[in-house]
Amino acid sequence: MTNKAALKAMTEDAVVREVKAVIELTGLAIQRINTGAFAIGTGRERRFVRTANRGTLDFEGYDNRGRFVGIECKRPVGGRLSAAQKYRIDDINKKGGIAFVVTSGDAALQQLKANGCI
Repeated sequence: MTNKAALKAMTEDAVVREVKAVIELTGLAIQRINTGAFAIGTGRERRFVRTANRGTLDFEGYDNRGRFVGIECKRPVGGRLSAAQKYRIDDINKKGGIAFVVTSGDAALQQLKANGCI
């Protein structure tokens, strides 16, 4: 498989696993945030529960200096930010936190180092 084909075949879930491993190795207080909605109940009692706000990043927490850190994972080929994710990343950075998008665990490690998080 060529490098381009390998990148295209890489899933967002694989990127999330790589980033999670990096976070665990660094000891940062950053947790995985699963977002979505699901139905509970039946009939007239059925309702939907949203697990997090739209735009919430894949990983959120704080670094060794106490700054808020958000990491959004995307697959290397074809991964796109939603408007809500882009807004959240820009807002976090504007307010003094650290937020970025990565396509691999190595990219996450480099961003964490470059931003003084570790």
